[in-house]
Parts: sequence; C-alpha cells; structure tokens
Amino acid sequence: MAAIMEYNGLLPLALLAGWCALATALVLAISAWLQRPRRVAEAFRRQGIDGPPPPSFLSGNLSEMQARAAAAAVAEAAGCRDFQKEGFDDYCKKIFPYFEKWRKAYGETYLYWLRRRPALYVSDPELIREIGRCVSLDMGKPTYLQKGQEPLFGRGVLKANGAEWHRQRKLIAPEFYMAKVKGMVELMVDAAQPLMTSWEDKVAAAPGGVAELDVDEDIRSFSFDVISRACFGGDYSRGREIFLRLRALSGLMSETSVIFTIPSLRHLPTKKNRRIWKLTHEIRSLILQLATERKVAAPAPGRDFLGSIIDSSRDQPRADDFVVDNCKNIYFAGHETSAVTATWCLMLLAAHPEWQDRARAEALDVCGGAAAPDFDAVARMRTLHAVVLETLRLFPPSSFVVREMFRDMQLGSRLRAPKGTYLFVPVSTMHHDAAVWGPTARRFDPGRFRDGVAAACKHPQAFMPFGLGARTCLGQNLALVEVKALVALVLARFSLALSPDYRHAPAFRFIIEPEFGLRLRVRRLGH
Repeated sequence: MAAIMEYNGLLPLALLAGWCALATALVLAISAWLQRPRRVAEAFRRQGIDGPPPPSFLSGNLSEMQARAAAAAVAEAAGCRDFQKEGFDDYCKKIFPYFEKWRKAYGETYLYWLRRRPALYVSDPELIREIGRCVSLDMGKPTYLQKGQEPLFGRGVLKANGAEWHRQRKLIAPEFYMAKVKGMVELMVDAAQPLMTSWEDKVAAAPGGVAELDVDEDIRSFSFDVISRACFGGDYSRGREIFLRLRALSGLMSETSVIFTIPSLRHLPTKKNRRIWKLTHEIRSLILQLATERKVAAPAPGRDFLGSIIDSSRDQPRADDFVVDNCKNIYFAGHETSAVTATWCLMLLAAHPEWQDRARAEALDVCGGAAAPDFDAVARMRTLHAVVLETLRLFPPSSFVVREMFRDMQLGSRLRAPKGTYLFVPVSTMHHDAAVWGPTARRFDPGRFRDGVAAACKHPQAFMPFGLGARTCLGQNLALVEVKALVALVLARFSLALSPDYRHAPAFRFIIEPEFGLRLRVRRLGH
C-alpha cells in the first residue's frame, strides 16, 4: 500500500501538508510574540496607564535610560551645600533621571519596557497600598535579579520566591525578632570600642583637639564586627574574612546595574567574571569549612546565626546551598543597611547641630552620663529613634521595591497586569513627595516622627525604608537598634561637624552610599 501511495504522490503531499501546518504555527507564534508589546500596552492604556514608546525592538527603553543616566552623571557638580536652607533632593532625580522625566510626562503610574518585558513605575500611594497587601506567592523578586545577582545571594531568603521563600522565611525570621536583637546590644557596645578608642586617640593628637576624620570606613568596620559576632559567635574573626570577600564581590557586581547588563555575558571568562567566580568559590569554601567544624564540635552554649541555620538545614533539599546562601544573605540584611544608615545619620546630625544637641542630651540623660547603653536605654531614646527614621526617609538604603508577577494578577480594583510584568516602586521619590509629607519634605525634621509614622505623613504606606508588605527586610530590628546604639555612644563622647571637604553625592552601589565618603570634624566633649 505504501508503495502505491508513494507512486501516486500521496506521501509527499502528506509531508508537505505537515510542513505547511508547522510553518503556519511557527509564523503565528512569531507574530504573537512580535505583537505582544502592542497588546500589553493597549491593555494598560485602557486602564489609563500610558508611557514612553519603546524605541528599540529588543532593548525597549534601556537605551534612553542609559543615555540620560550618563548625561546626568556628567552634568552633576557635586558639592557640600547649605542643607539648612536648601534641604535634600530625592536622590532618584540624579541617579535615575529618566524616571523623573517620565513621571512628569505620564503621571504617577506609567508603563515602560525593559527589553521585551513590561515594567510599571508605581508612585500612586493607593496602588502601593494594594501591592503591600498582596500576600500571593505568585508575586516575588524578579527573575532577572535572581540570575544577575546569583553570586551574591544564591537562592537564599532575600531572592527566593514562592514556597521556597515562604519556607526559608519561616525558619530564618525568628533570628531577627526583637527578643533576639535585645541580647545583641552588649555585643554592639563591645564592637564599638575600637572605633571609640581610635577616634579619641586621633582627636587627642590633632591640633586644637579637633580631628578631621573619614568615618564611613570606621562605621563599616564596626558593623562588620557586629554581624560577624552575631553570625559566627566565637569564630567572628573568620566570619569577618568571609564578609570582607562579600564586600569585594558586592563592589565588583555593583559597577554596572543588572538592568543594563546582558544576562548571558556573565558566563564569559572575562577578567571581571573570573574575579567574581573566584570570590564566590572562596566564600562558599570558607562558610562550608566553618559549618563542617561546627557539626563535629561539641555544641556551644547559646546559638549564633550559623548554628541556627545549620540546624535548620537538616530538612532542606540543598543543605549546603541553604547554609551558604543564607549566610551571604545575612551580610546584606544585617550589615549593609546598618552601616550606611549610621553614616547618613551622623552626616545629618553634623549638618544640624540643634538636633545633635537634642539627641545627645537624651542619650546622656537615659544612660546616666557617658555610660554605655543597654537595650532598655536604647528603647527609651525617642528623639534618637525619630532621628534615625528621618535619616531613613531622606536616604533610604534601597532605591526601589521591585516585584514580578508570575501569573496574570488583579491588584484590588485598580490594576490588572499580565504575567511577567515588573513593578517598580520608587522609595526615595515617595519619601520626598510633598503631597505625602507636606511642604517640608526636603528638610531634615525628625520632629515629624514624634507621634510615629502614621502621624508623620498622609499615606503611611509611602514610608518603606525596609521594603513593602510581606517581604519587608528581615534585618530591620537589628539595623534600628544597631544604629541607635552606635550613634548614642558617639554623641556621648564627641561633637560632630561637617568638614568643608565633604562632598554630598549619594551613589547607587546596590544600596545608596556617600560616593566620596563622609568626612567630619570631631571634637572630644569636655576637652
């Protein structure tokens, strides 16, 4: 029969029909892929959301974003201004100028494109409230961040999604509850002693008893010690070596924003990538070596973070990865935010001596002089707490809350977005919005927080220095207590003023840091 069909030409016709059907399906699939941006844009436009047209078929709006960022960097004339008169601008205007331009053109919520992915810029307080209320596991950290920042975070709690994130957070969150942080204040005071002694020696040796100090590295060193002791206990000196490598790795990976990088290039053996791979391997080896030694050693009294995470790893499908990734995650949850917030806090107090005097008077009164604070003393420092909150308002460590929708989702009655949509909530922009904070939004005024966050602004959900909703930063209790303890210790011993050499230039390096460091004039009190 086959021979007869072949002879009659039927078999070639059947094959031809099959190929035609396949080609048609392929053409339709390509056409649908090509038309998706137009369909998505039209769907958002029907909801009242517009935005800049994507000028590039493959890169979306990335080219314009890069060009505007480069132009802003060239035009920036950084310098120390009269903060009392001018206040502080939203740093997003300088670092991400394209967002401000589009916000003026298209409103509080608009659509733009990261390559072929739709991204919504959201600065509408009511829509931010809906995002914060969302507890669906179908919304989480974007895939591009997971892949692009994998050497730093792996699949730890800060970047995991879905059931994996929920399981890890349930295990790790108790390590940062206030009951645990309460027991760390003595540890913080001990870690601050080298800084105090170093400053006292430098001030004593300085002409006129006033020393000009670059303090940001001292603060970072203090925070290194705190998180190393909390994470690794008696092995904190070895833990410090791990975190120093993580700092170097963070510096390498923050040289270029992950948004602008081509994902596949991270696999090429460039000099930079080889350095990243080497540091990643060293960090993993050091953590696993410590973990192995812990497993065979007699249990120590009390549990540090490493001990807790080793215990939790026993039921995990990737036990070694779980330990390594979450030790790396705690570096950012418990160190980076604390260090940079303490730096900005001292800068603001140095620039505003009236608030420095108020915070110092409170610290001396609560502690009974220059005595080191305990947890109860730190908790009673309401003025200092307001100073730290105002610091986090003006200089939130994270620029954006970013989410990805893993399925088509409806946010309240206000927004329906398709699978794959990114949501970008601009933290600093919301913290400087006069419609939310009033006409003094640019000014340093801790008094706005005297009755708490809810009374400080029109929309409390617009204050989000530690993130938004269910994925709020695990380390916020540790960061707040650590910053308050350090600042109280500093104010009890020293008077601070900005050096004329200080150049005010917030810079994006995963978190927002002073680009040129923090230089202060430091004088010993009572001398």
